[in-house]
Amino acid sequence: MHFSLFSCILSGANQSSRMKNKTMLSLMALLMYCGSLFAQTPALVYHDAMTFPVIGKYHTEPNYNRLPAKYEKTVRPAVWALSRNSAGVAIRFRTNATTIAARWKVLNNNAMNHMTATGIRGLDLYALVNQQWQFVNSAIPGNDARSEKTILKKGDGAWREYVLFLPLYDGVDSLSIGVNTGADITPPQQSLLMDKKPIVYYGSSIAQGGCASRPGMAYTNILVRQLQRPIINLGFSGNGMFETAVGEAICETDPSLIVIDCNPNTSPELIHERAVKLVEQIRACKPQTPVLLVENYLYEHAYFEKDIHDIVFRKRAELKKAYNDLKKAGVKNLHYISGEGFLGADHEGTVDGVHPTDVGMERFAAHILPTLRKLTKGL
Repeated sequence: MHFSLFSCILSGANQSSRMKNKTMLSLMALLMYCGSLFAQTPALVYHDAMTFPVIGKYHTEPNYNRLPAKYEKTVRPAVWALSRNSAGVAIRFRTNATTIAARWKVLNNNAMNHMTATGIRGLDLYALVNQQWQFVNSAIPGNDARSEKTILKKGDGAWREYVLFLPLYDGVDSLSIGVNTGADITPPQQSLLMDKKPIVYYGSSIAQGGCASRPGMAYTNILVRQLQRPIINLGFSGNGMFETAVGEAICETDPSLIVIDCNPNTSPELIHERAVKLVEQIRACKPQTPVLLVENYLYEHAYFEKDIHDIVFRKRAELKKAYNDLKKAGVKNLHYISGEGFLGADHEGTVDGVHPTDVGMERFAAHILPTLRKLTKGL
């Protein structure tokens, strides 16, 4: 019995020793694995994005707002709040980095139930490849206002030109671009997106980018890449209403074309009067700049709800009447595009019957692109 008891104790001690050895080995393996991960993640050097060219805004204030500060006192509070969303604003730079990251803080940490967090407050990186802008990756935001994400990992280190599109439905308080230690990051060498006069696009939530899955898929940003021309996005969700207060800002720009796409947010009773006043205001400050009036497209539920269907067509009729009256009054270089055909014919282009998905955004861009090309040719 003494022998058996001794054997049992010895066996238990050996098992305990083996368990401790296994634990130590597992811990060492974990430490080695973590060490290898740290070794694979290069140290990053961050650079303030404001030191690089900012496109898609017309003022020089050191922020990513779409309207300068003085407009807080002249536009409606809702328009001012939305103007602090960075829709259409982007950063141009050049780097030979193998790793590119972003560290940013948004103003409001907005969220919606029908639009992705990346579209609302994320970032999109594109690289210039064969003189065309090719998607690299998104910086997907975290749950808090502050985010830090690696966008490109283990790149080839070749010198490339980039454009980084900013959030569509939130503002940017601060933004830094990180590159691996030893890499260089500079202002762009090529003048693409900076050597042509911008298009000014005044519109609704659809123009602002609702509900693209990521910033680069807003149709205005798609058009930026296809036209190789910046677009100043003055889309104000629910608040694009032909307002002369916004017209004052438009008059401060130096555009190749001014697009007015405010029918979705404006009641039929106001469209004619407001459209006429806004075009007259713009024509007084920009006598030669082409102006394009855009009809609203037919919402999907309008095919089944007669009251919505009728409102859409009343709005179209009022805008067309304003256009005809302006032309009769001698307004030159004024153009019009109907609302038919923007989202295709299969009724699959929206997330909620109104706001385009990425599919709808691509169709919208493709539909209006020939008109924009024609009206900005040589400008």
